[in-house]
Amino acid sequence: MSTAGELDRARQLIFAADEVTAKDLLVGLGEQIEDGERDDLLLEIFALLGEIYLVRTAYNGTEECIRRIDNLLAVYRSIRAGTNPEAASRAAMSDAEIDHMLCRYSRRAQFLRTGLAAAAHGDHEGAELALFVLCTDDSGVAHPDLADEHRFLITYAQIFCANALCDDDLHVQSIPLWEKVIEAIDRPGDGGEADDHLLVQGATGYGRFCVETGRLPEAEPWLRRAGARAESRGWDLAKARTQLERGTAAWASGDVWQTQTLVHEAYPAIAEGYRAHDVSRSWLYLGLIAMSLDKLDDADERFGHAERHWREVEKPLHIHRILLQRSWVDILRGRFDAAAERATEARQLLDSWPRHSWLQYARLDDHVGSILRAEALADPANAADKLQQAADLKVPAALAVDSVRHAIVDADARMRWATLVSARILAGAFAVAYEWGNADLLSELVEYHCARGAFSTEPTESAAEQWMGAATAAVPIEADDEYALVAAGSWSASVAGGLTRLGPLPPLRMDPETPPIMSRYRELAYQRYGRDITADEVAWSTWP
Repeated sequence: MSTAGELDRARQLIFAADEVTAKDLLVGLGEQIEDGERDDLLLEIFALLGEIYLVRTAYNGTEECIRRIDNLLAVYRSIRAGTNPEAASRAAMSDAEIDHMLCRYSRRAQFLRTGLAAAAHGDHEGAELALFVLCTDDSGVAHPDLADEHRFLITYAQIFCANALCDDDLHVQSIPLWEKVIEAIDRPGDGGEADDHLLVQGATGYGRFCVETGRLPEAEPWLRRAGARAESRGWDLAKARTQLERGTAAWASGDVWQTQTLVHEAYPAIAEGYRAHDVSRSWLYLGLIAMSLDKLDDADERFGHAERHWREVEKPLHIHRILLQRSWVDILRGRFDAAAERATEARQLLDSWPRHSWLQYARLDDHVGSILRAEALADPANAADKLQQAADLKVPAALAVDSVRHAIVDADARMRWATLVSARILAGAFAVAYEWGNADLLSELVEYHCARGAFSTEPTESAAEQWMGAATAAVPIEADDEYALVAAGSWSASVAGGLTRLGPLPPLRMDPETPPIMSRYRELAYQRYGRDITADEVAWSTWP
């Protein structure tokens, strides 16, 4: 087979996720090419190797490939600028061929830089700039034959950037990228492998985005479409990744057995393909399944595997979450000190992560409150202090997350926030107030809840309901700063034919002889999370 044919075969192997074979093939080809003999082929080899290292999280390899591409391109730029006569004397290509090569591989290097900034370093601002440079590169005007490849690189880079944003809980910022990706992959293509690769990667990533933001009905069609296309191509790993995402959707909808079926079917191909992030996520759900069957030793072992792989690829937010999940194993075993130590380490990771959000801290505080509550219930004779500490954590967190619920005009979005965020944390606040025996706090929570409006079905809290969300908590896109601004205001909007109060309520006073209810907890919510729970208005009287 010719060298060009071997390069095409390497590309097919990459699409099929057989990177080991592709790498061996490319390295062997590179060793056969003499210096300066076929620099265009060397550039293609470096570009393909860089992509392999990028998807396998071997980021040092990607950086080296970019460096080699840049060095070679610099030589040819100097030739075209007339500043390197020695290299010009050895060049075997015409000026037109050099210009074509410079255009093509400048874009390929820029694609790698974009993916590297997004995936390896979490530098989303840098990735956005690199993507902008790639998208606005007009050097191909004179080379229309490169237009399809340019479109491929742009869409693939957008998928990398959108996935990386979702990995860092920045789902809102990923929406414009997903819109562009969906538009691209939904267009009729030429039926080639490149188009199918973008469809599978884009639809899988978007399906995951939908699951993580609570849009389960929208996720399923995209994941099934991606899985069917991958299966038709014989791309086993790509198909398995769609099964994993469908498994996460099943877990989110409460279908444990479907989760078990899908994750177990997907795991062999994911383990063989060794995408560390997907391997970790598989172990996470295998651990959750074990916990649902009350097999705590198995669960902790599986969570340990997930944590190890996430540490290998330096995913601080996911390490933070798996620590919280593992702490539930400690809680259920009565090892409260160990649970608290894991929660402390999780907080340190969150503190060190530059993109932490108030919602992550609210969920963490609620979790620490759950540890204190469990410890108190295990020793009722000395429970009062622990339950008070738990309330000081859980109640302000509940008020903070619920403040967003009533800032959302759209009814479906409001219900997603209620279901995925507010309900569980509010239920925990009610439970700890009840168990503490603090009738005043409990009545104030009831009064607050009545003033804010009730859920259609009031949740009940159990240990199972709490641990099931520790590492898989959804991140509704309604947590946008836009909604925070709405929540900080004081205004009304017409919804469903009536007036509905949006944003924080004025202070509520249940008794003319006492201060407004939950003043201390509302102040704690503001201090810890920056959530303005109380509007600066005259207090509302809640007695007849």
